[in-house]
Amino acid sequence: MPASAAPSRCQRHPKALAGWRCQSCGAALCPECAVGRRIQTVELVGCGLCGGDAQTLSIHRGVVPLSHRLKSAWRYPFSTAGLQLLVALSLFLTGVSWLTEMSFLLMRAPLIALYGGLFWATFFGLVRESARGDTSLDIPDFSDVFRDAIVPGLRGLMVFVLASVPALAYGYLAHGATHATLDAFAWFIQWKPPPGLVSDPVFWGLLLLGGLWLPMGLLLAATDQPPWRMLDPRLVLGLARGLGSDYLLTTATLAALVLLQGVAHAVAGGLRALEWLVISRFLAECVTLVVPFLAAHVLGLLLYVRGDQVGYAAAGDYMEPVLGSTRPLRDAPSLHAMGGLTGPDAELASPLEEAGAARLGATEQLSSLATAVEARDVPRALELYAVLEQLPSSRVPSEHHLFIGQAAAVEGNFPLAVTALERAADVAPDSPTAPRALVMLARVLGERMNDTARAEEVYRYVLHRYPDTSAARYAGERTRLTSD
Repeated sequence: MPASAAPSRCQRHPKALAGWRCQSCGAALCPECAVGRRIQTVELVGCGLCGGDAQTLSIHRGVVPLSHRLKSAWRYPFSTAGLQLLVALSLFLTGVSWLTEMSFLLMRAPLIALYGGLFWATFFGLVRESARGDTSLDIPDFSDVFRDAIVPGLRGLMVFVLASVPALAYGYLAHGATHATLDAFAWFIQWKPPPGLVSDPVFWGLLLLGGLWLPMGLLLAATDQPPWRMLDPRLVLGLARGLGSDYLLTTATLAALVLLQGVAHAVAGGLRALEWLVISRFLAECVTLVVPFLAAHVLGLLLYVRGDQVGYAAAGDYMEPVLGSTRPLRDAPSLHAMGGLTGPDAELASPLEEAGAARLGATEQLSSLATAVEARDVPRALELYAVLEQLPSSRVPSEHHLFIGQAAAVEGNFPLAVTALERAADVAPDSPTAPRALVMLARVLGERMNDTARAEEVYRYVLHRYPDTSAARYAGERTRLTSD
């Protein structure tokens, strides 16, 4: 359905939204009328009226307007992942800035470039993640310093230079040409404008045009567009028209964030003045990174909602299930209930397991496992996980199953990795852990155990069960590679 289309209503329950449509009788089905089915690892949905197969109904994500999404966007930097990235990047930038001050003159330029590159690489990475609907806030992989840090820094610098050059050039030609060269550019370096410049409407008009272009320049830079595309006025105007009023809303939001960033810099200046050794620098970096994180998220949300109008990603990527992750009330039995992917290797509830779970030491063992996982103590975690085999897998959090699966894969214990990753997906099928665990499971099966058929099966399950996730996009790429 396009963004303007209204969702369908259930044929039997007109007050309920329909999430599926029967391919046999054409009935629109709500969760009460749909029936979950399972064929090995693949979950399907059937029609509860005629028994035919049902297809998931999708709707354009633009149904939820950008203005509504922006109301909760402020939470983005303060999520658990956001705070982790904020601390990590602040530590990096604090270290680089300290090295810059302590280094001799010739080394300062490369360190300043690295500082800017780290910032802009993270900023553009957050724009792309938000445009995909991914809120994991992962720090970029700086495997190639020039490509992954220096180039993004140059792109970010170029965007701001292009946005300000018309106003600065006009200011020099109209108000600074009669002064000495150094005096003419002093206002650019120290913001000491020549007489009459502040009251010149042309200067402010050019600044306004630069501000209107700036979000588009940042979007083009974040999506790795060639620099000359930023200078094509027909392209920029065409993209702005495609993004519609949401582009103006984004620009206004970024303007408000600029004012907020000014306050953040004032607070950061006060923190630096306290001179608490490295702590003052670190806290100042944290304060000044919050607004850029939020600005990157706002730009990414614009592409997330309206990107298909400007050719960013395929149109099908902007369609989402009408009911989201809602499943039929009569859902398919879980992998756990059916014995999992490996059959006899999966845990089934039994009197022996219930007796084991009732043991007084179970709580302590689970607590010890949590401590070992948090400390990344792989040998201890594997040892405790083996002891807890007698417990139902649901007693162990899915994150701990995932950690054991990752650790076992690294250690070369692939059967244990398969078991733990299956359980990670089965214990909490609706959590973000599940698709990650299943993709890792498929990789272990296909790349380490050479069981490509089962790996393909798991990838297709991820595509069906978690269609709008980064795991599904990866699974789609893998299934296309194997089909080719």
